[in-house]
This record gives sequence, C-alpha cells and structure tokens, in this order.
Amino acid sequence: MKRLALALLILSTAAAGQEAPPVDPSADEFTKAVFFGRKFFDLKEYGSAYDQYAKADAVRPDDPGVLYNMALLLAKSGRYSEAQVKVDRYNQLHPAGAEKPLVSQLQLELEFQRELQKKRQSDQDYGEMFNRGKFQYGRNDLEAALKSFRDAEQLRPTDPAAVYNQAVIYEKQGDFAKAAERFRRYGELEPAPDQKSRINQRIFAIENEIERMRTKIVCSFCGHRLEASATWCHRCWHGPYTTTSAILNTRACASGVNATRTTYYSDSRLHKNDALQCLFPSGNVRQSLSYTPARQRAIRDARLEEGWVYDGEILQSWGDRQGNQLQFVQGPEYLEKVISPTTGESLEYGAHKSPDGVWLLDREDTIIEGVRYTSGYTFDEKGRLTQQAVTYKNTAACNHVITEQADLVYQNDALASVSLKGGYTGYPAEGNPKVDWAGTITYAYDGSGRVTREDLAITSFTKTYMQRPDGALRNDTSRLYLSMRPKRPIENAIRFGDLCATAGTMLLSNPIDLRPFYTISPNLAMTLPPGVVRATVSFTYPDSFSVR
Repeated sequence: MKRLALALLILSTAAAGQEAPPVDPSADEFTKAVFFGRKFFDLKEYGSAYDQYAKADAVRPDDPGVLYNMALLLAKSGRYSEAQVKVDRYNQLHPAGAEKPLVSQLQLELEFQRELQKKRQSDQDYGEMFNRGKFQYGRNDLEAALKSFRDAEQLRPTDPAAVYNQAVIYEKQGDFAKAAERFRRYGELEPAPDQKSRINQRIFAIENEIERMRTKIVCSFCGHRLEASATWCHRCWHGPYTTTSAILNTRACASGVNATRTTYYSDSRLHKNDALQCLFPSGNVRQSLSYTPARQRAIRDARLEEGWVYDGEILQSWGDRQGNQLQFVQGPEYLEKVISPTTGESLEYGAHKSPDGVWLLDREDTIIEGVRYTSGYTFDEKGRLTQQAVTYKNTAACNHVITEQADLVYQNDALASVSLKGGYTGYPAEGNPKVDWAGTITYAYDGSGRVTREDLAITSFTKTYMQRPDGALRNDTSRLYLSMRPKRPIENAIRFGDLCATAGTMLLSNPIDLRPFYTISPNLAMTLPPGVVRATVSFTYPDSFSVR
C-alpha cells in the first residue's frame, strides 16, 4: 500500500512536469520491519517480533515508537534488565515523546517485576536455608542448625517457623532464657489463637524451669532436685550440700585452689604431707551443684548405667549381674531405710524438717570401708549442726564398741571450733580397759570469709586397765604395754596409741577415727595412725574465688 501510494505520488508529480523526489529504500525496510514486528506481536511470537523491531532500530536508530516496542517485548520475554535499558534510553532521548504515558506504565511493571524476582529469590534462599537447618537438626548438629534458622529468619523476619525452631534448639541445649525469648517472639508472629495458647503454656513451663535453676541444687549422687539451703539429699542421704559453707568450699576444683594437710607425731616430728584432691568439679559448691536439666540428666544416666532404678526422680533399688541387690524404702517424705535382700542387713535413717522446710538428718547409718557407723545429729534453731554423736564397732581389731562426739561452736555464723572426745570400755576378759581421748579443731578465715587454716590437735589420750586380763590375754597385754598396771593409766599412751591385741607379728589397735565426721570437715575425715596427734590443713585461693 505504501509503495502504491508512493508510486502514485511519483506519477502525479511527473505528469505535472515536475521532477520526481528521490526514493529512500531504507524507509521501505523500516516500514516492513515495523509491520512484521506488529504481526508477530499479535501472534504472541515475542522473540520474532523483537527481531523485527531490532531490524527497524538498525535502519532508524532510537525511533521513539521502536524503542518503546522493543522495551515492551523484552519485558514480555522476561528480559527485564534489558527492557530497563531501553526504557532508560527512551526517557533520555524522548522525555516528552508520544509514548511517554505507555513508557511510564511499563516502568512500573519493570519495577514490580524486580520486586517479584527479589521475592522469589528470597523465598528460594529461605527454603534452602530452612531445609538445611532441618537436616542439621536431624543429625543433632544443634549449633549448625541454629545458625541456619537464624539466617533463615534474616531472609524472612516475619515468618514464625524459623523462630520456633530456634526456640526448640535453645530449649534442648538448656539455654532456657533464650528459648523463652524466642517462643515469645514466635507468639507475636503466629496468627493462630490455639497455637498462641500452647506457646504461652510452654513459656510458663520454661520460666518455671528458669526459676528452679536459680533456686535449686541437684544431688550429686541421685540427681534429685533440692532447695539451695539443703544439707542432705533426703532421698538418698548423700551430702552435705551446704553450699555457703566456707569449709566445704575449701576443696573446689578451680584453678588456684589448693589444700595441703600436714600431720605430726606427739613429739612434733613430721608424719607426712598430703595434697588433698578437689571435691567439687566446677567453681564453688553452689556452681557445682546448681540445678540444670542437663546436669540432672547426666547424673541419672550415670546411675542407670550402674544398675540403679528410678521412680521419677527418686531412687528405688539397685542390682548387678551377680545378683547383689539394694532396696530403698522410701517413706512419704524421705528415705527411711536401705535393705540388702542378699544379707538381710539394713541402714536406717531418721529426719525432721527445719522451720524453713529443709530436711535435717537426725539419725544415720553409714558404711565406711566395711565398718558400720551410727550417727546422731543435733541442730540449733538456725538449722546449724551443733553436735554429732557416733557409735561403731571396730571389727577390724578387737570388736570394741566405740563412741565419739563432736560439739560445734559458731561465731558470727562461721564455725569457729569443734570439741572432740571419744573412747570405750573394753571387755572383762581383757581387763576392762578404759580409753578416753579429747581434741579440738579450730578454723582461721581471711577477709573474704574463706578458710585459710584448719588445725586439729588431740589434747589428751588415756588408757587404763581396770583389772588384770584373763589367761593368755594377760601375756598378750604385757607384750603391748610393758608397764601395764591395773587401775594405773598407761604411761605415754598417746605416743603408742590404743593397742588392743596381736595377730602374729601384727599389732591390732583402735585408731582415733574421724571419718564419720565428714559432715563437719572433709579435710580431716581420716584415721590417725598411732602416735599422730596433730594435723594442719592450709588453703590457698585465687583472689577471684568466692564461697558464694
């Protein structure tokens, strides 16, 4: 049509005697390319349409209509960056062009497509990060999973799923403060009311656990949760757990904390030095015993591995593959008895609650290296131990029934001294020997309330035979004490100790046994060899160490 019009135009001018205008062949190519481009556009063949408009642009560069059409076709082909280049070219060259309204509309579309692409990429990145976190969590790689879910939250801050998974991981790791914060954030993001209600209940349970971690300790043997002021675990009677005791805190397993015990004979000669091992594995007693679910679980797992059986948090029994068994008779409120079905032996306990609700042990049976000790405890109105009375039979020597007693004196809530005494009356056949001994323990503290020195001294020791032993025992006693006379104290008995019989070339004796007084001081819970009458325990601490 265009050619026909042009031909007619040429013919008409020639007839008029005028010279015909020159023909521009490029105009024909431009018109053809634009026509084909439009046709391909109508057929939705956008690639072919663009090729035709590109030919037109080559013939007549930067034509406003062609620039717009090329930008539109690039956009419809999903080539948004290239389309933006054409739009920018149009705005630069034709700021007031006829296609300007259409260009402005296309610009909005391109901006939307950019946002859409960003969203799709973000969704894809989020999905990959979230799935990676799930995979890592399934492998129990909690730290890596936590990082993945944090990264996922950065990509989609308002999505509750990644926040929820972070909270679950923190809870599993025992970091309940962070778990509660993440669950709260999840509750803010979660739109469903029923989910919010369940999360609020979970937060309440976590906050209760945080409070328990702040106020409770855990028994280092059975894992039972106890009040921070507890002295013993009333479900297994292990202890003492007086976390603020300066004496118990002398043996913390912390860098710079050391305890050395030196013992001396009656003539002041050195017996030996002992470096005492630490007792509490992490910091002071409170830090070592502070309740956490992980610590409780580790203790329970260790007991289960040893053959113990639990009912909830409470020990019930123990057994091994050889058939040995122990049965714990748990009363309504505390362990009352431990029974051995194999031997018929039992350990018995009695207790009462202090005014502030702490269980205090009134009576205790303890086995130490095969010897059974029965202790009775007395407390003051503050729940502090004031007296411990011990009875035991020394089956390793002459079967004497021995009694010991410790009386404790406090000054400004700190244990200042302990008065010790003990002894027994023997059997008529061996001459009714009567033994009495007495001693003291004193304590020195530094300005931070830490024990710096603990001194034990046996201040007196007497042994008197009230009559002559019978038969062969008389000769045996004469070999033990050459100067023995009835009703006359043995001379210098403190040097020789309490000898009671011979077994071949071995001399049997009743040493002063301080082991049942472990509640008073773990540093002097020992037996004193014959002739050893004094012990000094010295302590060092780093400046940062505190007993609380």
